[in-house]
Amino acid sequence: MTQEEIFEAKVKNINKSEIVVLRNLTKFPVYDKDFALPDMTVGLNLHGNARALYDMHEISFEKNELAVVLPNHLLCPLETSDDYCITLIVISGTFVDEMKHRTLTHDYTKFHLDPSTKLTDEQVVKFMKVVDVIEMVSEMTDEQLPNRHEMLVYLIDVAFELINSFRRNQDTPREATRNNAIFNNFCDLLSENYAKTREVGFYARQLGMSSKYFSKIILDTVGVSAGSWIEEYVATQAKQMLRTRFDMNIQQVAFRLGFKEQSDFCRFFKRATGMSPKQFRSLNRSKRG
Repeated sequence: MTQEEIFEAKVKNINKSEIVVLRNLTKFPVYDKDFALPDMTVGLNLHGNARALYDMHEISFEKNELAVVLPNHLLCPLETSDDYCITLIVISGTFVDEMKHRTLTHDYTKFHLDPSTKLTDEQVVKFMKVVDVIEMVSEMTDEQLPNRHEMLVYLIDVAFELINSFRRNQDTPREATRNNAIFNNFCDLLSENYAKTREVGFYARQLGMSSKYFSKIILDTVGVSAGSWIEEYVATQAKQMLRTRFDMNIQQVAFRLGFKEQSDFCRFFKRATGMSPKQFRSLNRSKRG
């Protein structure tokens, strides 16, 4: 199995396992392919460096940096150095929702604009000790450890207490703002409703504000309009389905994404990516081998 296939297989079962630890990955599972996972990913860069687009903004990821990628945000890996090595903790979306309700001291929205934190060598050692225990517990069954779920909740809480303490020690920590929280709620709403509606007004109403005010907040926060963000998100989901769901034809993909007509989907996809869905699928099928 390729690294991409191993990654997909483990993440596919994340709702059952709740948490997966992927150690010492030497490269991203895929490059130049944007995706939006419904899960949270915590990554610690142990060696080398990487570049990626996070929410359509380029970021660099250096040695000893720890990054928290929130659910439903856009990530597109670009390149990694030859000595790149990262350990990931992937946390299911349902587990994250429970964490938000049970551990109210963690304001996760602060990570969406500022996902990474630079650690010292000593802090890396401390964090990896917590990762060791998380991995051990996550790989046990409920029969082996009846209170497995509660232990994982506790351990992830400990992990974020450490992350928060590391961030507080930075010279210029960036705190969450109301706009950040609105954007993060928008991302969650979009992940649940993108196949039902792509109308900006719907999301504005769900968040209790006018379309004009909502659009201004999104533009001020991430530098693109709400409409452009919705289009980019839907296009990302479309690309992900076209390159992984070969059991579905173009029409089925279109219907799954909420397009009533295949022709409407094809026009949308061509406008967003510069190629037709058929061309995109053929290109990715040949790359996959």
